Amino acid sequence: MRALGWLLFVLFLLYLFLPLLAPVVYSFSVVWQGILPQGFTLEWYRRVLSDPQYLPAVKLSLLIAFLSVLINVVVGFPTVYAVYRLSGRVGESARRVLQILPLLVPPILVGLGFLQAFNRPPLAFSGTLWIVVFGHATLGFPFFFRSVYAGLATIEVGPLMEAAAASGAGVLARLRYVLFPNVLPSVLSGALVVFAISMGEFEVTSMVAGFGTITMPLLLFQMLREDFRIASAVSSLLVYTTLLALFGMTLARRR
Repeated sequence: MRALGWLLFVLFLLYLFLPLLAPVVYSFSVVWQGILPQGFTLEWYRRVLSDPQYLPAVKLSLLIAFLSVLINVVVGFPTVYAVYRLSGRVGESARRVLQILPLLVPPILVGLGFLQAFNRPPLAFSGTLWIVVFGHATLGFPFFFRSVYAGLATIEVGPLMEAAAASGAGVLARLRYVLFPNVLPSVLSGALVVFAISMGEFEVTSMVAGFGTITMPLLLFQMLREDFRIASAVSSLLVYTTLLALFGMTLARRR
């Protein structure tokens, strides 16, 4: 039974990581027609980096991801704290709705809702960069909420805020100088998830983005029809960007 358990564990790891590693392996291969790839080359990365259409897509994806993280930190953090302080059935219902309901709604419905809600003045954001940012921030908020809420549950929020208030600190000062530093690791963890979701988001982006808003996932979808090897290099760049963000967040948490 122990050997069978290890075998099932190894098979599960292969099932989990093989689809993620296959594009990375293919991006360094000359050709892959059989079971194993053949040859080693950096040609596909050279084409991606030399093509003028890729660099703007990378910059735009990074910009949207950073803005999505910023919205969640600036707006989402006070929201999580306000919900955390709610008591009784109202607070419990609000916590359940914010943690579960957004995850149950398919992204295609989120995109359709954004198209209908932000299609008329004074909120005519359809086809602009900001509707993409709002959509990505919305998709990442449930994960940010879960991470920060778990961090708040590990500290004595009430005594900390009361001590700060007794010292003369206002609401914003208490949030910024007292509460935020104590849950900073949880905020960074939630921000990393929001960043990763934004970098790979396709469904909502394809519905609400205008012709001038071409992110890396949208460009990757176009490359799948032209050259799968170049598409593998593009997808690998997304993986590398997420890993670098994870490494940076880890260093920040340790400091």
